[in-house]
Amino acid sequence: MREEILHNFFIMGILFAFLGILFSWIAQKYHFFRLKDLPRPPLHMNYPIGGILGYLLVFFLVVPLGMRLLGGVLKELLEHSPIFLMTLMQILALASTVTYLFLFSLMQPKETLQWIWIHPKRFRIKCLFEDFGMGILTWIIAFPVVVFTSQCVEFFTYLLTGVTGIEQVAIRYLKMASESPFLLSVALFAILIAAPMIEEYVFRGLLLSYLKQKLGFKNGLLLSALIFSLFHFSPSQGVSNFALIASLFVLSLYLGFLYERQASLIAPIALHMTFNSISVMRILLFSS
Repeated sequence: MREEILHNFFIMGILFAFLGILFSWIAQKYHFFRLKDLPRPPLHMNYPIGGILGYLLVFFLVVPLGMRLLGGVLKELLEHSPIFLMTLMQILALASTVTYLFLFSLMQPKETLQWIWIHPKRFRIKCLFEDFGMGILTWIIAFPVVVFTSQCVEFFTYLLTGVTGIEQVAIRYLKMASESPFLLSVALFAILIAAPMIEEYVFRGLLLSYLKQKLGFKNGLLLSALIFSLFHFSPSQGVSNFALIASLFVLSLYLGFLYERQASLIAPIALHMTFNSISVMRILLFSS
């Protein structure tokens, strides 16, 4: 059994390593990794660190505290319908974070928000379609590298611990929600639309833009990718966190590079949406 698991990790790792090298070579040949020559003036954000920390506090502190205030109602929901409770938490988290980010954005100069979302010289319908298409195309390049990273980390984790990956919280939530059309609709909206837009605005639009000005693009990209990957840590996932964090770190490098390349948040949002969409289809259609 152990030999079979290690063999599967090895074969999958070799396969995706080959695909990653092949697609990256093709991308390099067609100048995918070349940045656009556009002027990038410093962004004058008001309270950037406070805004980002505030988002994390709302997500990890305010929402859980709000759920605790429900007291007995929370306990009853947990006993009778765990998935409904998870959906309620999802709705509260989305409502809280969107409200907070909207208020934070009102404090920013209008020009800064425009530069964060898309370069003024690229604010055209043609460029928006280009950015969205580039996000989808980048999935082909990034996906094999992300999976290869995950397979390598899972391989070494299994060698050291003898434990295979535990199903991610998001996957368990999606499978449970699929039993109800309403709950599934909420889950799909959160995973496919809300999460990519919110997370790209926070981690690329705000965090990467700020770190790039302070540390330079490469260092800012690495640090923002690390913070983004650690943001998805969950104690209940155990050793699976290693593979998840590593793969999300690599994905975040592509998201950040794409944001810098296109000078537009539309591109990383499209890539993020594509990753989530493919994962959802795999879970709902092919997962037993």
